[in-house]
This record gives sequence, C-alpha cells and structure tokens, in this order.
Amino acid sequence: MMKKEKPGECQRPFKVAHQIVSLTGINFQRKSIIGCVEITILPLKDSLRTIKLNAKQCRIYRVSLNDTIEAPFQYFDPFLDITHDNELDARRSLDFFSSAHLAAALQTDPDNASGELVITIPPEAAGIVQEGRNLRVGVELSLEQPQGGVHFVIPEGEGSLAERGAHMFTYCYENSSRLWFPCVDSFSEPCTWRLEFTVDESMTAVSCGDLLEVVYTPDMRRKTFYYSLNVPASAPNIALAVGPFEIYVDPYMHEVT
Repeated sequence: MMKKEKPGECQRPFKVAHQIVSLTGINFQRKSIIGCVEITILPLKDSLRTIKLNAKQCRIYRVSLNDTIEAPFQYFDPFLDITHDNELDARRSLDFFSSAHLAAALQTDPDNASGELVITIPPEAAGIVQEGRNLRVGVELSLEQPQGGVHFVIPEGEGSLAERGAHMFTYCYENSSRLWFPCVDSFSEPCTWRLEFTVDESMTAVSCGDLLEVVYTPDMRRKTFYYSLNVPASAPNIALAVGPFEIYVDPYMHEVT
C-alpha cells in the first residue's frame, strides 16, 4: 500500500533513490556533450502514469525503463514560447513578460510535480508501478553549443588543447543542473550518485564524491573517471570540471586531492 501524502508535502508521485550520470563524449571543438543518465525512482502512488523530469538545452534520443522497455516521451520548454508569443510582441509590457515567465516556471517546477521532459509509462511497466518496485529510467541525450550551465574555454594559439589550457566547467545558479543532464532539479530531492566522465588522455575530470578509479580505453587515447557520492545530494549540487589539471596531494590530508 502506497503511503498517504500529508498536506504541504511535495506533490511529486515518486522518490528518486539513485542517479547515474555517464558523459562519454565531451568534445571541445564542437562544444558538445553526449551521454546518458539512469534515474532509479520509487513510485509513491500506484496511479503513477507519467514521470516528469527537468531537461533544458538537451536533445533527447531515447527513454527506456529497466533497460528493456521503450517509453514514449515528450519534450517542451515553455520559456521558448515567451519570446515567440505574438501577444507579448504586441503588448511589449514588462509586467506581462514577468507574469508569462512565472507561468512558464510553474509549468516546469519539479516541486510542483512538473518538468520539461514528460515520460509516459507504457502498459508493460504498469505492474512494476502497482507493486511499488523500483523503476530505472534511462535517458540518452546530447548537448551542443550550450547557452548556459556549461562553459567551454578554448584559448587560441598553437599546440594541442591541453597545451593551450582548454577546459570546461559547469556553473550553478538555482536549478541549473537541468541545463546539462536530465534530473529532478530540486533541492528537495537528494539521492546517491554515480558519476562517469570519459575524456581525452591529457585531460582530468573533477566532480563530486569519491574518485573510485580511472580506466583507460584499449588504445590509451581516452580515460573514464568514476566517482561515487554515497551521501545523498540534490541535483543542483552536482558539478563537473574538465581540463589539463595537475593533481596535488595535500601532505597533511593525503586522502583528499
């Protein structure tokens, strides 16, 4: 039996238990990212029929449930309609823009059980929901020429990207993790994380949690950094930096780098 919701609690019909972020294609020349995420959710209502996640700037290619069930999805960003709204063009009112912006924010507010990515749970997965079992939601995505949330720095000059000091980093303002990976972009939804980033051999990926291992590809041209965050954290607190960084080991705190 699903637990009853108390007045004032978040209306989200599921709880996020764990999330994997795997970015396998970070391309500095194209300023693009290719990867996937897997979000493990626990249904809180047996009437759950749609899963709403936050995702902006991302191109979504495929959504699957428990690896084997294809799930139909829709993506919409109501903020794009504000600048293309004929009524707004006609009125040119700051107050009207403010109200339209607020309405768009509410349509994608994760604490209002909303989001830009709406996933429909197909009949094949209905039994999993009704039994209250965990559901793993996989999303394949790409991101190109991001306008916010991720910044690529590529200095001009001769030499390789590493020699020129090329790097990228994510930067946060409130609810901005949706700008580089699908998630429930809310401080009220902490979970544990596994973070995987594949970069060129000359680069280092720095992220949250404990660095478990670094695995090279067979040709030794690329390597993957595996991080684990076992203390529940919310999506807005997840960050990433990639560059030709030097690793410094503090002699007084050798367990921290």
